[in-house]
Amino acid sequence: MNENQQQNNEQQEQQQEQVETVAKSKYDTLVAELEKVKTKLPKELTEEEKALQEKQKELFDKEIQLTLKENGLEQFKDIVKVANDDELKETIKKLNKIVNNIKIEVGYIPEDHKQVTAYEQAKQKGDTKGMIKSLFGFN
Repeated sequence: MNENQQQNNEQQEQQQEQVETVAKSKYDTLVAELEKVKTKLPKELTEEEKALQEKQKELFDKEIQLTLKENGLEQFKDIVKVANDDELKETIKKLNKIVNNIKIEVGYIPEDHKQVTAYEQAKQKGDTKGMIKSLFGFN
């Protein structure tokens, strides 16, 4: 039985070696793919890079506030969310257009300011013929 056990052990070792050889080649290809993927992953930022990005964001936020203030739109500072200068310029144009339309719609129109008609002018002068002409549209 010793010989049978020894042969079984040898067969098992050979099978394991074959499996390991196949698994090793697959392993090597997977490791190569993993390295390629790792190069494509974004690297973690250092504390200095994080601080620099934070400062840039604060500076851009201040630029947004200043631009809004220059255009008289500082009331919109809490709702204007843009990512770059081009978006900021477009947003400013749109907000200015909206504000100007609102100003036109809500503009002051005096109620007592009416145009004087030809009839009223003739009436003020006491011209009855002119009043009649204006009623019938002969002026």
